[in-house]
Amino acid sequence: MLYSRPQLRLLLALGVILLVGLVVGEWRAGFPDAAERIERFDREEPPLLPTPVPPAAPKPLKSPTPAPPVAAPTPASAPAEVKPVDLNRATADELARLPGVGPGLARRIVEERERRGRFESPEALREVLGLGPKKLTALRRLVTIGD
Repeated sequence: MLYSRPQLRLLLALGVILLVGLVVGEWRAGFPDAAERIERFDREEPPLLPTPVPPAAPKPLKSPTPAPPVAAPTPASAPAEVKPVDLNRATADELARLPGVGPGLARRIVEERERRGRFESPEALREVLGLGPKKLTALRRLVTIGD
């Protein structure tokens, strides 16, 4: 026999450790946001529990007063129309301002654009890790493909 039984066990244990290390490395590369969250887990301060507020004493009933008339919203107070973001020119900060897109996803969109080249359509975002069909549907009207 080439190796003794204890030597074979040691080689097997080293192989398993190597395999686990490779799997963890691939998982960290595939899910960088989750890996970062796990690394920060024990360093973050736990949120303080809110102090309970005692219930207020009931107010005495008054005679109802008519509500003041509500003015119609003026165009200045109406929400501004969101300008679509060009996927092929936007920075990670501009992409992170889109609803549902955080800094990690914005960074992955920019990395995908640098790796593969221009986006030909908004559907090309499906190749970005963490951007599924629901989020793509929500972003479709907020992104454009520039020349």
